[in-house]
This record gives sequence, structure tokens and C-alpha cells, in this order.
Amino acid sequence: MVQPSARPKHLRQLIRGIGAMLLLHTCSLPAESHPQPAVVPPHERLIQGQQVTVTQGVLEVKRLGSQPLGPDFSALAGRELRLRQITIAPGGSIGLHLHDQRPGVAYILEGQMTERRGPGFVPQTIGSGEAAFEGSGISHWWRNEGSTPARALVVDIVPVETP
Repeated sequence: MVQPSARPKHLRQLIRGIGAMLLLHTCSLPAESHPQPAVVPPHERLIQGQQVTVTQGVLEVKRLGSQPLGPDFSALAGRELRLRQITIAPGGSIGLHLHDQRPGVAYILEGQMTERRGPGFVPQTIGSGEAAFEGSGISHWWRNEGSTPARALVVDIVPVETP
């Protein structure tokens, strides 16, 4: 087993962030098969036509596993910590969505993704070996503006029945 001090700094931050999410948040999310309209808090100003509202170019979503949280955290009964690997084609996107009590972390394995997060929706490119933390109240969208597929590990807390 790798000692914690031997882990790369970004991996230690990712692990600490997941622990903090478990302690601070409960969550709910509609099933992914039932897309919900994007909701942006009123204080976040969007320029008409600026936002990406559709998810497209997703090459693969591979569920790598999950862990029920109720046995360890009674406040999280019915929720699970889920790990997925998502691959997005060049030009592909994850449409505008709001994290409503659904904390998550996206860790880029290969390629790069550009995130636009409210308020302001200023583009930020997240590259290989970098992570983006997504807490409750975050509205954002992602686009692969690179020339190669982007592959990410996504860890989030969702209701147990979420696909």
C-alpha cells in the first residue's frame, strides 16, 4: 500500500475533498435517463446563446463501482458514493446543469475539458492530472475543446437507484 505522504499532491487533495463531501453534504439527483431543464440561480447572468444546453459526444460512461453510505453515515441513508469513467469526443459536451445537493469531483485522466461555471461562466481548462470539485449550488457545463477524446474519473454522491 502506498503511504499517504508518497501520493502525488493532487491525489491527496482529491481524497481529502471526497472525505469533506461525505461529511458536509447529503444529495439528490434525478435519474440521468430523465434529463431535467437547466436551472441557473437568478444572480448568475448568462448571455443568450452562450451556454451549452445539450449533452452530446459522450463516447462512453463506464460505471466502475459504488459504495452505499448509509451504513457509515446515517444521514446519508439511501445514498451512495459512485465512481464512473466518462469519455467525451472532441467537440462533445456535458450540458448546463445545477448541482443541487449532489457534490462531485471530476479528475481528468487524458485530454482536457473546458468548464464554464457560474457566476460569470468564465472558461477554465482542466487538463490531465487536474481535478474540478463540484459542490452544491454550482451551475456549469463542460466542453471538450481539444483535438483528442477526454477521459475523466467522476466521483459523486447520488441516490442508490441512480443509473
